[in-house]
Amino acid sequence: MIPRNIQNLIWTASLSFFIGHLVCDAQEPAQTKTVDMILVQGADGAAEYGEQFTQWSSQWTAVCQAAGLELKSIGPETNANRTALAQLQQAISEALSSTESKPLWLVLIGHGIWDGKSADFNLVGPDLHARTLKQWLAKHRRPIIIVNGSASSGPFVNRLSGPNRVIVTATQSGTEYNFARFAGFMAQAFLDGADIDHDDAVSVREAFLAASALTQQSYEEQGRLPTEHSLLDDNGDQRGSRAELIQGTATSKNPKQAIDGQFAARFAISTNPNAIKLNAEQVFKRDELETQLMDVQKLYAEDPDKLKHAALPILLQLSELYQQAKDQATSNVETEEQGSVIEQAATEKDAIAKENSAAEEPPQASSK
Repeated sequence: MIPRNIQNLIWTASLSFFIGHLVCDAQEPAQTKTVDMILVQGADGAAEYGEQFTQWSSQWTAVCQAAGLELKSIGPETNANRTALAQLQQAISEALSSTESKPLWLVLIGHGIWDGKSADFNLVGPDLHARTLKQWLAKHRRPIIIVNGSASSGPFVNRLSGPNRVIVTATQSGTEYNFARFAGFMAQAFLDGADIDHDDAVSVREAFLAASALTQQSYEEQGRLPTEHSLLDDNGDQRGSRAELIQGTATSKNPKQAIDGQFAARFAISTNPNAIKLNAEQVFKRDELETQLMDVQKLYAEDPDKLKHAALPILLQLSELYQQAKDQATSNVETEEQGSVIEQAATEKDAIAKENSAAEEPPQASSK
């Protein structure tokens, strides 16, 4: 018969081996985390502005924490060895060198400057010029979402618009130079769940529309004329669209202008802990199906019957996709629960083994 202490060792070793395989099968291999968002807080200019910028930065940080996004923050503290501009250049270079298909967010909170030729974001030390940022982004293909919440930010659309990019600015031109409030309202849109299509996530398009409405509402409540009118550009035409155009509540003076918003609708942030999480392959498939859905909506906008017939197969595929993701999430939870139960059992077994081992040890003779 195998001694009890040897039995305990064998049982514990076998259980540990099983747990190891269970946990390894349930988890993906550990990888170096890629930055999802670079948050830049610029120079204060005045104490009251600095307090407001810090509050908005905290809101964006809360968005990242709730959504599980990897955040890189820069400013407003000074660094004796490296300027904020140099830190930003390195952060962008490292983030865009990744082969990630998910987008990089660049959020700028602070003051903007426009002298009629150059559009700048005010940093502690050398400022960030729109043309400089354009050079930094030129050779990279990773999707990027730029949110410039500063005054006079409109020219960033003209300078940075291009393929695989979404540009959001607080103002529609460089001449809207008064203090801008848009950045805080856009963070609030993600935190409050401005989810128009009820898919448990807030897209860039949805957040832009909500933030634009909240910004205008804030001016109305104060009895003031709005001094900022936000823009979104995602089709690379260097024009950008106001919220009213994207919503369809206004028409463009230029009938040939393409309305933005379709590409921006693909990128979303979910701060809902109970939301169904899609993997990279599922996200790609979802984007593909949603693009098809938008195409048939445009094609059969005047014929509800044909629209219903064409949209139904796409909607069924979307439903199946989310059901697969839900089933995977349920399976992962069950696996984690099994692992937890087994780990607890192993701990209890180990404690019993130690007690038995101590009980079997012969008493030591006392010396007098």
